[in-house]
Amino acid sequence: MSLAPSSFQTSKAQVTISYKINGDKNVIRHKNELVQPDRPFINQNIQVSAKVVRHSDGKGGYLLSYHVKAFKAIELVKFEVTYMADLKDQRMMANGFQSWSQAREFTSKDKIPAIRTGIAWYTQLNLQGDYDIFQHTGEKGLIHSSSYTHFRDVNNVLSFFGSVSEHLGYTYFVGDFNNNTLSIYKDVLGKKMDQNEEIEFVRVFIAQGLDAEAPIWDSYAEFYEDRRAIKNNEDDKRHVNGWTSWYNYYGDVSESIINENVEALQKHKYPINIFQIDDGFQTAIGDWLSINNKFPNGMKAVADKIKGAGFKAGLWLAPYAVGFTSRIVKEHPDWLIIDPETKKPVVAGPNWGGFYALDMYNREARDYLKHVFDVVLQDWGFDMLKLDFCFAAAMIPRMGKSRGEIMWEAMDLIRDLVGPEKLVLGCGVPLASAFRKVDYCRIGSDVAPWWEDSKLKLLHVRERVSTANSLVSTLTRWTMSDRMFGNDPDVMILRNHKNKLSPDERYTLCVLNNILGALVFSSDNVALYGRDEHLLYSATFPKVIAHVYSVIEFRRNCFVVKFTVNDANGKPRNYSTFANLTEEEQTIYLPESSRDTHLLFATDNDMHMSQADETEALFYHPSSAAKLKVHETKTFMHIPEPHPDQNGLLLLGSTSHIVPGAELDQFKNDNGTLHITFKPENTRHHKVYLGFGTYLHQHRNSVPPPCRVGGKQLDYEWIPVHGVGEGRPKSEVLAFIIEEN
Repeated sequence: MSLAPSSFQTSKAQVTISYKINGDKNVIRHKNELVQPDRPFINQNIQVSAKVVRHSDGKGGYLLSYHVKAFKAIELVKFEVTYMADLKDQRMMANGFQSWSQAREFTSKDKIPAIRTGIAWYTQLNLQGDYDIFQHTGEKGLIHSSSYTHFRDVNNVLSFFGSVSEHLGYTYFVGDFNNNTLSIYKDVLGKKMDQNEEIEFVRVFIAQGLDAEAPIWDSYAEFYEDRRAIKNNEDDKRHVNGWTSWYNYYGDVSESIINENVEALQKHKYPINIFQIDDGFQTAIGDWLSINNKFPNGMKAVADKIKGAGFKAGLWLAPYAVGFTSRIVKEHPDWLIIDPETKKPVVAGPNWGGFYALDMYNREARDYLKHVFDVVLQDWGFDMLKLDFCFAAAMIPRMGKSRGEIMWEAMDLIRDLVGPEKLVLGCGVPLASAFRKVDYCRIGSDVAPWWEDSKLKLLHVRERVSTANSLVSTLTRWTMSDRMFGNDPDVMILRNHKNKLSPDERYTLCVLNNILGALVFSSDNVALYGRDEHLLYSATFPKVIAHVYSVIEFRRNCFVVKFTVNDANGKPRNYSTFANLTEEEQTIYLPESSRDTHLLFATDNDMHMSQADETEALFYHPSSAAKLKVHETKTFMHIPEPHPDQNGLLLLGSTSHIVPGAELDQFKNDNGTLHITFKPENTRHHKVYLGFGTYLHQHRNSVPPPCRVGGKQLDYEWIPVHGVGEGRPKSEVLAFIIEEN
């Protein structure tokens, strides 16, 4: 069977289902039972039926569903359906379990191993992922993906499979490249069904198209109710800069540190939108209203300080986590989730010396959470909550519900308690359960002031704290941003102090987070910045709103991001960003020529340093080769062909923003008068390269035309074009220059 959506209308599938009759401990197993859309599997206990219909939105795609009907009251143990499928030469996207779990594309030669047993026992890092929910075999060519997946062929035809039934249990897609099968596994363990009850456990949106990732995700998003404070069409409100305390001060944050950083941002006139206090203000995890002595004036005073500076105030909580040493454990042990077998509280993770999970179905515990949220948001006046370690709510199936069903209800409860107007940043959460419920969501592991944690990588910890690990997920989960929530790719770390990242690594983190993220935090104390740190940080303002339409891993750990940015008139400019995450220098090949790509303007880390490398090329011919150093990123602005009107004004490049042109406000030719202004958020020294009429020349035998701004004749430069792509001759660009402080 091919992966075309229509193929599922007639395909046979093998269904494996296990369950227990209520009152009987014996598990009844049915393995590899044949099911087709017109041929259900049925016995005296259950019926399993399949259905495939066209999606009704008129954009293409199909809906595949599996219903289970119980003729007797049962408790489910396992459900899986398997199709024969041609996976040859496909790359499969493996979405990790929760925010921190790595997501990336794999081939038939890859594998997904489990954390080694001894390491899991010693560190309990397995509790942060799904290692105890779904088997990580470590077998080459056996790839699994949580909630959704896609297959990409050599021509970039994308075959997409996205669950729209996560409210009933976690869904896994399994590609077995060794046996050419595609399976859909539903984590139904513990789900109880009444007699004669029928449930559509599996509902999957299937779509296919050439270069179609973005439009497919547009359709997929429409299956989810939009409960966000910032709605789908409000990208200008969603894309923001921010500051968070964690990645500089960690648990040592204090009121004085907060005040110092607020004042530093004000002094240097960095117009961030959100200032968020992370872990470290409370006396214990779970005791959220008990403030430690590092905040002597209380949290309302701190929120007032932040808001008085013109920033939105955010606060970190872990609503379903309860520390071993908390007052809640001592005074309200009945608020904790209890393991029915051991009769002990369920341990949800090793952080802070260990923590238990709060039982959200306990009425008093729910009332406590409501009180906490009301105090933080209403009495203290915070505008945003970062809610972390959310996976703790659903560590085990219980109360006749599967783990995924509990997780879904836990995220619904969060939006209910926060209300429709305050912002929510989700973190440590299985992502589909947060779709369109939170305004922002972490979509990668924590970054670090180092590139990679080689030990935890070797031990197969997909949630490991690592800049390289985080960036791979950022480059893979880009489709979620704006559609499902604003992606939070985690912070950029630009400081020299307490930072092992090289300048190129810092720049790569900065550029990819800003292009692919909607909420971009820093934790640096800008009062300690030197000149180069100020130059790069100020080049991120205003926050760029990139409309990404493609991210391709064209070589292992080498990526190209294709996107547009609208100018002040709503006209899109085209860009390509290349990122080298490998340990070797790489040769890349630039986009081929087209009407929108007559030339390319390059920007990299050197452009945002006080001692720039003058040998770095500014302009390239299309299809030319270029070099990327280890962990280096370059962005190329596509320059279109000259306008037929030889007096046409054209932007050739600029130097004061990480995305050239994003700092411009007005840029137009009004009857011979050039109007060029800059957005007030960007306070850098500006240098803009302009084309006026024909800008690409093989010889300097033409007289530059007059080009004036404000009545002043502009200076010009002849700048060589690098590369010989498409047989282009040796050329130079005639660029008029505007410089402004």
